[in-house]
Amino acid sequence: MIFVPRDATNEQVLDIAHHWIDVLAREDYAATFAALGYSLLYQCDCPGPECIRNTIKHYRSPEFYPGVEDFTVTNWRTATGGNPTPIKKITWYKPNDTRLRGALAIHLPLNGKWSDLLADFVWFENKNLNEGFGFRLEEIGSPAQQQREYENAP
Repeated sequence: MIFVPRDATNEQVLDIAHHWIDVLAREDYAATFAALGYSLLYQCDCPGPECIRNTIKHYRSPEFYPGVEDFTVTNWRTATGGNPTPIKKITWYKPNDTRLRGALAIHLPLNGKWSDLLADFVWFENKNLNEGFGFRLEEIGSPAQQQREYENAP
């Protein structure tokens, strides 16, 4: 399990997420799933690593990637173009019954440019307080793509 230090800054949380975006860019979905899990696995009919892979591969955006049908995560340091306003939004929560302590929504760079495909990471209180907060991959998805699919459903 990956941990966020209890006294982490926003920059430290971004560093942790950027590391895992680099792992996704290497297409090491097995390592990502083994370390972070994938909370939306219940929506897939395949193993966790393949579910993460399929979510990325089946992304579609006529706005940012017209006609493109094959996607991979690429280097966030060099991504240019595409989504003109990529999100990096961190939210911290006070202790609560759900044990949720924070969340990060961050757009992923795909095929060398910014997409509107969001990776949502969360961190939770851990039983062993010395280890920090458990860092997990909650979801990967595009609200715009979901809306288009909903509107075009039979």
